[in-house]
Amino acid sequence: MDQQPQSYMLASLTRPHSEQLLQGLQLLRQHRELCDVVLRVGDAKIHAHKVVLASISPYFKAMFTGNLSEKENSEVEFQCIDEAALQAIVEYAYTGTVFISQDTVESLLPAANLLQVKLVLKECCAFLESQLDAGNCIGISRFAETYGCHDLYLAATKFICQNFEEVCQTEEFFELTRAELDEIVSNDCLNVVTEETVFYALESWIKYDVTERQQYLAQLLHCVRLPLLSVKFLTRLYEANHLIRDDHACKHLLNEALKYHFMPEHRLSYQTVLSTRPRCAPKVLCAVGGKAGLFATLESMEMYFPQTDSWIGLASLSVPRYEFGIAVLDQKVFVVGGIATHMRQGISYRRHESTVECWDPETNMWSPVERMAECRSTLGVVVLAGELYALGGYDGQYYLQSVEKYIPKVREWQPVAPMMKSRSCFATAVLDGMIYAIGGYGPAHMNSVERYDPSKDSWEMVAPMADKRINFGVGVMLGFIFVVGGHNGVSHLSSIERYDPHQNQWTACRPMNEPRTGVGAAIVDNYLYVVGGHSGSSYLNTVQRPDELISPRHGCRPVRRAAAAQEAY
Repeated sequence: MDQQPQSYMLASLTRPHSEQLLQGLQLLRQHRELCDVVLRVGDAKIHAHKVVLASISPYFKAMFTGNLSEKENSEVEFQCIDEAALQAIVEYAYTGTVFISQDTVESLLPAANLLQVKLVLKECCAFLESQLDAGNCIGISRFAETYGCHDLYLAATKFICQNFEEVCQTEEFFELTRAELDEIVSNDCLNVVTEETVFYALESWIKYDVTERQQYLAQLLHCVRLPLLSVKFLTRLYEANHLIRDDHACKHLLNEALKYHFMPEHRLSYQTVLSTRPRCAPKVLCAVGGKAGLFATLESMEMYFPQTDSWIGLASLSVPRYEFGIAVLDQKVFVVGGIATHMRQGISYRRHESTVECWDPETNMWSPVERMAECRSTLGVVVLAGELYALGGYDGQYYLQSVEKYIPKVREWQPVAPMMKSRSCFATAVLDGMIYAIGGYGPAHMNSVERYDPSKDSWEMVAPMADKRINFGVGVMLGFIFVVGGHNGVSHLSSIERYDPHQNQWTACRPMNEPRTGVGAAIVDNYLYVVGGHSGSSYLNTVQRPDELISPRHGCRPVRRAAAAQEAY
């Protein structure tokens, strides 16, 4: 049976119809046909159709359809809008296009904001965001705040923080009000290499108009994380800076900062924690590789965001690895040595590695780095003075004392003085310009600790821990070294200890709520996060944040989800 032809069709002509409609309306306006309103700005007169203006602007819709007198008027006068800006918005209403430049945006954005032409306003904000630089970001921030452009204001504020070292040398910076400066230098996201930069920026701002601004010094000094400054720097300020020397309140603030260095027992107070929060928050934690069972080796990488308690997956390692070292250098994650799983002719085998690879957060890609001189698993890795150190470990036959460092500028590994003891499955930390090698196995479980002085290229023994430990976590915070969990040769540990380098003494902290071996640990915003590991009965995918390290009033606080981690960043 023949199929009957369809007796109807629905033609979709939206785009050509829209173009034809706009072209027709524009022609009518150009010939002043059917126009029912004239917009007057000064001596200029702009002819238009009320229905067209009302269709793109809630402001015009209210004017022409509400109870305002303009509803019946054929002419409307504007006194607070730039003539060219109003002309551009009317042109946009009839063409869907608008010309935005550095010369026009400062008048066009306020006009679009007043008339509530949201698409033009959005494009103006996007244009200004694309123009941000060190010399104009403060001005754009003020401009955005004035006209309620929240996203543009946030973008400008972020730019100021990320480029603070350049911004603080500009004329706009010196013209900040006290309140504006206070808000900027209090920001946790301020991108500075050292807190000295923040102090010098405040000092320069005050000296720009010292007679008027000197009164604000103590108030602004509260915004500087003074305990993060060195004793030498603080002492020099106290003795040689006349602005501070002549201000009683400033001297008191410096005294409190010096107490941080000379009286470690005060470091765990809540106020001290606030004044020693590191800049450039929010920071993240990375869980890389490791094991997820007796035989399963991981190549995955995940990133944790403490502010939202969430994880995302990232690019995987080139090969599955575990028992490697990990560190962050030049904003890149370096994975060093370890045991990697390879495939040959369909057969899986494992090998101790001298290979190194690094992850670039800008590209989310891993790339190879020069090999170490020795194969190392269960090694220690730290960064000191822009160089990457690989310490000890196990090469498949021997426990190692040797240490080598990677110098990025010349892209090579160089030997340094060996440790006093062979160590594997141990922890490393950097504190006050020294490298600490803590605990480990070689070939017995150890609680000994030794310290490397790079200026002397030599090691010395310091106070031992209370517990012998292997495969434990470590973090440096508030001038202390914290060690977490591990195994002592008999049992899995939940204990936590804290080392004070000034007293050369270890102190027991409140333990975790479950034992963990093979654990990763990282400091994020003055909190110690403990990631993954093995409890003695199962592999863990949980994260703990032992808050009592900051305030003894709080217990261990579980965080929702984590990945089994070899190390954390």
